[in-house]
Amino acid sequence: MVAIFAKFADAVDGLDDPRWNDAPVHLLDRQWNGDAAPKELATSARLLWTADHMFVSFSCDFTELDINETVDLSRETYALWDRDVCEIFVRSSAEAAVTSYKEFEVAPTGEWCDLIIDRETMSHDWEWNSGMRTETGIDNKAKNWRAMMAIPFSAFGLHPERGLHWHANLFRVSRFREERLYLAFSPTLGEQPNYHVPERFVPLRFV
Repeated sequence: MVAIFAKFADAVDGLDDPRWNDAPVHLLDRQWNGDAAPKELATSARLLWTADHMFVSFSCDFTELDINETVDLSRETYALWDRDVCEIFVRSSAEAAVTSYKEFEVAPTGEWCDLIIDRETMSHDWEWNSGMRTETGIDNKAKNWRAMMAIPFSAFGLHPERGLHWHANLFRVSRFREERLYLAFSPTLGEQPNYHVPERFVPLRFV
């Protein structure tokens, strides 16, 4: 997984910033168990970074949307993963244990949530606030929704340098033919859908 340094500015100007074209496309074309995802749910992600932030964008085709009817963007939405959502789990080089990482989610509506995970102690810190912001857009005619997360590096307690690598995984939950499907960049390969398998994270390189 590769994040490309966004030149010429300290911020990425939303989903239509032309610098997204410089970033490699990461396909989420498999389900959690390794099976191929339906072509109707074509999903891709790109990653950029600046001195202060990591930016993650998603493009998601859909056949049906499962979203909240009432939206409050002033605070995080609990259990956002129960509906359509894209996620990135990140373990920075500052984490002492493989089982410790941070989770970031964004829904088609712009709703968001973030938390600190420790799988060894099975703790989930909901009080933590990363300072992330989101931008989203839904094109019902094209049957596609897009989303961007802007995650400050202060959330990790350090700023990466070129050539450094962390570990991460990308996910999408979507409804397809009235069934919930769980897509992953690196399939977690468990007996049941479960994204919390840090052993299946892949290197996230900052270049």
